[in-house]
Amino acid sequence: MSYNPIDNRPVQWYAGARKKERRCAMTSSPTPMTRGYIMTLCGGLCWAIGGACGQVMFRDCGITSDWLVPIRLFTGGIITLLIAALTGGKPLEPVRCRDAWPSLLVFALLGSALCQYSYYSSVQYANVAFATVLSYCSPIMILLWTIVSTRKKPHAYELASVALVVLGAFTCVTHFDMNTLAVPVKGAVWGLISAVCFAFYTVSPRKLMQRFSVLSVTGWGMTIGGAAMLLVFRPWRMEGIQFGGKLWLLLACVIILGTVLSFSLFQSGCNIVGSLVGSVLSSIEPVGSVVISVLFLNTTFSWLDILGFFLILVTIPIMAIGKAKEA
Repeated sequence: MSYNPIDNRPVQWYAGARKKERRCAMTSSPTPMTRGYIMTLCGGLCWAIGGACGQVMFRDCGITSDWLVPIRLFTGGIITLLIAALTGGKPLEPVRCRDAWPSLLVFALLGSALCQYSYYSSVQYANVAFATVLSYCSPIMILLWTIVSTRKKPHAYELASVALVVLGAFTCVTHFDMNTLAVPVKGAVWGLISAVCFAFYTVSPRKLMQRFSVLSVTGWGMTIGGAAMLLVFRPWRMEGIQFGGKLWLLLACVIILGTVLSFSLFQSGCNIVGSLVGSVLSSIEPVGSVVISVLFLNTTFSWLDILGFFLILVTIPIMAIGKAKEA
């Protein structure tokens, strides 16, 4: 065994010390891709909490998606823009650039307003778990867009992940019986519309977020979409709403967790991991929805429902491993 002449320690000791230092560096400072995974997953979980709170509000407080979504989006957008201003995000830049308005309007009206209205309508007519699962048919649309826009063949793990997500959603909705849907027709239709709009929400703001801050683009998308819905639905004229502490507490959770944090975390994560990977990773949302539904909303599921959820969830490690090998 050879020794260092300065401190008489074995040379192998230095090799071990260097390995330990590298391990510490890896654990103390996660890579950007890891941060992207974490932000996307956390965004999905926040959406699950917001959806569950919305279901309780529909059931106990006498509201509908016509009342909840406009207030949620507009208020959440204003809060997000204030956070952008306080953190140096320059929130006025996107609206000052005329060439950014077409993309911003598509993002606001289709990606934010219609996406959230269709999702909460699906929750209203079905339940939060099924609405969430149906909305995750969007990866197949994003995959097609990615193939067309980049002119690159998709990787095998991307095709497998998209196929599993679609099969999982199909299993939950039909229970393999095309004659009888396991959810109400209105709930299924709104859920599929939500999937299309979620694809717009994921893909449309990418170029905008390369020019402006994530919080600014996300905030304006919610504010403009929410303002348009306020003018259409006029929630202040609706009757039969049971105002009280329960409604305001649930509304606060929907706005803070299910809107401000979820939208911002998801878009920040997608900026790192990409639209397709982000849309698949955010399928962690159905898990949160199922757990919350079982524990707090007294929802029951069959073994086919659990199978469908599993098929969707297994795409998360498939995507993570595939991206790691690709890198």
